[in-house]
Formats: sequence, structure tokens, C-alpha cells
Amino acid sequence: MLEIHEESRNIKVAMLVAFLRVQLEENIHSDFNLPPGRTSIGRNADNDVVLQNPSVSNHHARLNFEENYFLTDLRSSNGTFLNGKKIFHVKLVDGDIINFAGIHATFFE
Repeated sequence: MLEIHEESRNIKVAMLVAFLRVQLEENIHSDFNLPPGRTSIGRNADNDVVLQNPSVSNHHARLNFEENYFLTDLRSSNGTFLNGKKIFHVKLVDGDIINFAGIHATFFE
């Protein structure tokens, strides 16, 4: 919660942060906050979201926030799928199911 003081009035603004919930194993997941801007996803340690799986490309995909969240596949070897369909660039909505070469994730906004 962010508080803003304006002419002796307190205005509270909720700061909602989107996040990606990645399924690591059955019943085990990890949540990654998605700040405005770019979020890189892949196997290399230089990514914002690192997915340790040999099927995931070194630099697999990218999330961009431009008033909405967009997911872009970075020409990965095994593809990126949204709700079961292979994608290149797509707008995300709350609850979308993403598959990064066999690694399942859910987008929450």
C-alpha cells in the first residue's frame, strides 16, 4: 500500500503487482513478481526468471509491460505456448496458462 499526502488528505493507492507462478514440481511452485518494464525468462543465470530445465532455451521468452503485459517467444528451440497454442507475441490476461518447453506457469494480474 502506497500512501500519498495531498493537501492534508491521506490518499491510499493499492500497488498491484502482476506475478508469474511457475510449477517446479507437483504441488511445488515459485512466484516471480513482474515489475513494469521487461522481464527475461530462460535457462541462463542472467535472466530475471531462471528456469533450470534443459528443454528451456538460454533466453527463452520475454515479458513486457506497456499498459498491458505482453509475452514474446525469443525464437526458443521448443517454443512458448499460451493456453495450449504456440505463440510468438501475445497480450496476457489474468489466469493465462503458459508453457515454456514443458515448464508450466500461470500469469496473475
